[in-house]
Amino acid sequence: MTTIKGIVVSLKANYMEVEIDLNKYFTSSDSSNKNNRFLCTRRRSLEYKDSLIYVGDNVELDAVDWKHYRAAIKSVDNRNNFFSRPPVANISHIFIVISLDCPKLDYRQVNNFLLTAEQSSVDVSIILTKSDLIEKNFIQEQVYRFQDWGYNSIITSIVDGRGINDLIDKLKSIKLSLLCGPSGVGKTSLLKYILPDQSLRIGKLSKKLLRGTNTTRHVELFALDQGARVADTPGFNRPELLVNPRNFPNLFPELRVQLENFPCKFRDCLHRDEPGCGISKSWERYSLYRKQLDEMINSYRSFQVD
Repeated sequence: MTTIKGIVVSLKANYMEVEIDLNKYFTSSDSSNKNNRFLCTRRRSLEYKDSLIYVGDNVELDAVDWKHYRAAIKSVDNRNNFFSRPPVANISHIFIVISLDCPKLDYRQVNNFLLTAEQSSVDVSIILTKSDLIEKNFIQEQVYRFQDWGYNSIITSIVDGRGINDLIDKLKSIKLSLLCGPSGVGKTSLLKYILPDQSLRIGKLSKKLLRGTNTTRHVELFALDQGARVADTPGFNRPELLVNPRNFPNLFPELRVQLENFPCKFRDCLHRDEPGCGISKSWERYSLYRKQLDEMINSYRSFQVD
């Protein structure tokens, strides 16, 4: 048989689950009684190279056992991109999932998630959940706020179904969507609503901390439509921001728009109080930008001294 290729959809201990497109290898009648997921190990040649495999990787299989649905991963295709936390490869679009209430909206936290997502250099959007708990005026204020930040928002509720169809249509148009955000914002509940046939655990909000409990323990891809998948990821409250201070301005859409016309005298300007800087300071996140940039520069200098 021709070479079998597939995509890693989950990692389980020392094994990887790989999903293949049966239609590429069988007629519709032959594929109807076959499973499209294989439990795989990796070849020793990959182990010798210390080649890690992640969810989202496109891989080539050999030693395919169609009876027990087992195989070995022979090689891994080059990645288009890689997101380290949560670890997912070949992402097409990142959706930051944020609740409008329970837990309450934390703008600094949203900012940190957006900056972390921007490091991947793929499109980023926001999903606002639990809209049934909040007044319409407040919701619209948040949509306008995030528009000013440079992001489109999709408003959703699994209680009244608001925005769900729009979200499904959007996800089906994207090859690999990554949903990430803080614990308890309703990310897994949203996916369970979209994918009712999947077995997804839903956690409860901690009454003491008013934070969500993390029920997703690992990254897993779910098929939405032909060629479209969505990644469910563990919730976490402190995204990692690892970037050189010189590259930090590029993580803000508000700055990127201004920089298209090169309003600064120097190309390496950090847009603080440098002479010749033509950047407007009248945008909402500028104070956050300055504070985080100063902290990064101080940490960067301390690291160089050490």
